[in-house]
Amino acid sequence: MKTCSFFTFGCKVNQYETQLIREQFLKQGYEETEQSPCVCVINGCTVTATADKKCRQLVKSLRKKNPKTYVVITGCYVENHPQGTGCDLIVPQKDKHRIVTLLEDKLPKIKLSHLNLSVHDFAKHNRAFVKIEDGCSNFCTYCIVPLMRGAPVSKKQSIITREIKDLIKKGFNEIILTGVDLGAWGDDLSPRSNIAELLMEIELIPGLGRIRLSSIELKYLTKPVIEKIISSNKICNHLHIPLQSGDDHILKIMNRKYSSAEYMRKIKEIKNMCPGISFTTDIIVGFPGESDTHFNNTLKVVKEVGFSRIHVFSYSPREKTKAAEFSGRIDKKIIRERKDKLQKLAMQSSHEFREKLLNKTVSVLFERKENDYWRGYSDSYVEVKTKAKDNLENLILPVKVIKVNREETLGELL
Repeated sequence: MKTCSFFTFGCKVNQYETQLIREQFLKQGYEETEQSPCVCVINGCTVTATADKKCRQLVKSLRKKNPKTYVVITGCYVENHPQGTGCDLIVPQKDKHRIVTLLEDKLPKIKLSHLNLSVHDFAKHNRAFVKIEDGCSNFCTYCIVPLMRGAPVSKKQSIITREIKDLIKKGFNEIILTGVDLGAWGDDLSPRSNIAELLMEIELIPGLGRIRLSSIELKYLTKPVIEKIISSNKICNHLHIPLQSGDDHILKIMNRKYSSAEYMRKIKEIKNMCPGISFTTDIIVGFPGESDTHFNNTLKVVKEVGFSRIHVFSYSPREKTKAAEFSGRIDKKIIRERKDKLQKLAMQSSHEFREKLLNKTVSVLFERKENDYWRGYSDSYVEVKTKAKDNLENLILPVKVIKVNREETLGELL
């Protein structure tokens, strides 16, 4: 029997692409298993040194646990480490959508753009990702992704809507639009389009529960996009807008094309237009040359914005990026101290945001049960737990928030 298993590291785009690979295997008669598979596919990430390390450790573990398993590795990791790490087959990023063909025949027989392909399910998830764009040309000095994935390429609108319709038929109540540079969608299409126009079309799809945008850069949050979010009862009241730093000097040498004042003005504009919306973000600590003053400026921005969640990353140099050549490396001890301080502030900010939900009704998509409680996410991307005996999985239900503490948010069904 042909059996397979899959491991994914990194972003939502990688998770989507793993599902695409999974479906290609299943179509060829493979059966997915976690017990001694014939083939194991690793979709690797190289955005940080930690991501590299995890890929290497997994390969070593697989070799030790299942020495007969044929190990395939692909993803951005391969672009940065083309020799692989002792795997049987190394598949470049551009060929990951035809791994089965390369695996079984060793020769490419089909020529398909991965953006012409669609998933029809999303295994082990209650919310489904739909990749609408690939590539990035922003060239932030710390980021290796543009070198790994190339310039932005958009999936055709007709393919996106068909894919979403198929996922709705499978029972998914939340669709998450994702891309390497999500807001760049439509720039390369003919005729040109944009994310606001795409949202208008998606909203009309029958049976759609709700739609969420994954990470989107500040420059793409135009007035039409914000107005579309406000006017829609299906687009989630949540935006993930990477900040990376709250200091203008650091932003400049990162090649981030906005100032801290511009970032905060946009946040204020959106808050005024859409009260109650939640903001999540990414921040890097310990970027080369970051002084205490620079870091404190970041803390000031965090306090002013009031993020509901922050992903804090310690800077790690990536070979081939401009920042890897910068002087002024920060001591690891200082980076750890700054990371701890920012994470504590992030918890406080999250708590303050969630406290504003007390005694209010939120819409929750329930995903899993733990003991007597069901857990799920509100449209503002707050995890809520609710006591219930019935099976609530994959249901979107109104919940009244009755208790908030630093760790969790408790609600009751209405």
